[in-house]
Amino acid sequence: MNDFRLNENDLVFKNGDIAIGESNETHVEHLLISRQGEWKQHPIVGCDIWKAKNGNITRMLDRHIRIQLEADGFQLENMNILPEGINIKGQYHEK
Repeated sequence: MNDFRLNENDLVFKNGDIAIGESNETHVEHLLISRQGEWKQHPIVGCDIWKAKNGNITRMLDRHIRIQLEADGFQLENMNILPEGINIKGQYHEK
């Protein structure tokens, strides 16, 4: 999927214009860190992954992330939640 390129949540510019490029990682990252209610048009979108920082990593967190990714059109192949971070392998459905 192509979208605006971001660098630490700032737009990237190329040749005086907004850069466009592969954005799957950015979409998944924003889905994981956003809280439900932050997206005005889609209030139930978001995993609020920061809640799990220094806390328990439960099956509910795993399930919630999988449901949110699937609802966003992401075809999940493999996901591992580790104390160091989350490894996600997959891709968005082509439209």
